[in-house]
Amino acid sequence: MNFFTEVEIGKSEIKIDYNSKIVFIGSCFAEDISAYFENAKFQVLKNPSGILYNPLSIREMIKNVLNKKRYGENDFFYSGELYNCYDFHGRFSHGDLFTAINQVNESFEKAYVFFKEADVFFITLGSAFVYFLRENSMPVANCHKQNPNVFFRRLITVDEVQNAVNEIVETIHKINSKARIVFTVSPLRHFRDGAHNNNLSKSTLQLGTVFVEKSYEFVEYFPSFEIVIDELRDYRFYEKDMIHLSEVAREYIWQKIKQTYFSDNVSLQVERVEKFMKSVNHKIENPFSLASKTFCKRNIFLAESLESEIQGLNLEKERKYFLEFC
Repeated sequence: MNFFTEVEIGKSEIKIDYNSKIVFIGSCFAEDISAYFENAKFQVLKNPSGILYNPLSIREMIKNVLNKKRYGENDFFYSGELYNCYDFHGRFSHGDLFTAINQVNESFEKAYVFFKEADVFFITLGSAFVYFLRENSMPVANCHKQNPNVFFRRLITVDEVQNAVNEIVETIHKINSKARIVFTVSPLRHFRDGAHNNNLSKSTLQLGTVFVEKSYEFVEYFPSFEIVIDELRDYRFYEKDMIHLSEVAREYIWQKIKQTYFSDNVSLQVERVEKFMKSVNHKIENPFSLASKTFCKRNIFLAESLESEIQGLNLEKERKYFLEFC
C-alpha cells in the first residue's frame, strides 16, 4: 500500500547541461532553487532587480531589461537613510544616490546580455496580491516600508495574470527565440491574509499560467507547489515559521528538477561537481601545514580534471582559491 500521492513528472524536452545559461526570476523560492544550480556551478543569473513576488512586477522588470531602461535620480526616493526604488528589492538600496543608480543600471546591463543568450528561464510566481501606488496606479515590486497609505493592494484577476504571463513570454521570445521558459508557482505560503486568501492567490496564479503554458510549445509548467502541497504535505517539511520550506524539502524539489531536466550523464556530472564543492567549502584550519597544501594541490588537480571532462564547466574561481594556499 502506498501511503502518499506522488506527483508524476515526465522527462522534459528541455535538456539542461553545463553549456546552458539559466535565468531565475521571482520569489524567495526562485532564489532557493537557483542556489542549488549555483552550487553545482551552472551558468546562472538570478533576479536582476531582486526578489519579485507578483506577475505584474516580473513583467515590468523583464520589459525594462530588454528595453534597456536607464534609471536616474527621479526613479529614487530617500527614506530610512537610503535611496530606494520601487522597481527594486532593498538589496539595491544605498546611502549614496549615485551608487544606487549605478548598481541598478549595471545589474540591468548584465541581465540584458544574459537574457539574450539564455537557454532557459525559470520564472516563479509567488502571489497574485499586488501593491499599487495610489498616485499613478503603477504596481510596485517592493514597498520599502513606506506608509501604507501610499499604496492600495488587491488580488489581481485570472485574466490579469494571464495577460502578464503572456507578455512575459512574448517579450522574452521576441529577443531570444531559442529560449525555453518554465513557470512554477511558489509553494511558500503567504498567510498575512489568511489561509483562504492564500489559496485564492495561488489558484489565480495557476489558472492564469495554465492557459499560456498550453499555448506555446516552448513554455512549460513545473509543479513545485503541487509537490509540496500534495506529495510532502507535512509541517516537518517547513522551517520554524511554518512558511518557508525546510532544507529537506528544498533538496527534495532539487532532486525532482534534476530528474526532469537533466540527462543521466549530466546528473552524474552534477554529483561529481557537488562532491568537489564540499571540498571548496571545507575550512582550512592551518594553511601552512603540509596536509593543507597537499589537500589544495589535490583539489586543483581535481578541478582541472573536471573542467577537461565536463564541457562548459568553469572552476576558475575555485582553482584560484586553492592556489592561495599552495
